[in-house]
Amino acid sequence: MDEIDHAQQHEAMHREIALREHFRRRDNYSERGRNPGLHPKGAGPGERRICRDCGEEIQPARLAAMPFAVRCIECQGIKERRERHG
Repeated sequence: MDEIDHAQQHEAMHREIALREHFRRRDNYSERGRNPGLHPKGAGPGERRICRDCGEEIQPARLAAMPFAVRCIECQGIKERRERHG
């Protein structure tokens, strides 16, 4: 493999990573729009938010760490494992 092939392979890899990140952010933005409980400021003190997957309340500690969370920690873990493993 010469330098040009290596550079093209490197560029393609970075393009794929950038596109994945773009679509992940777009999906997260769309989720905020579909969930009326979410607003740009995230969850306020004492605000309850329901997980979009299981319907259970999202834990206050999770909302404190991730104000825009739309899933409880368990459902988020399931979603991330599915994304990693196809």
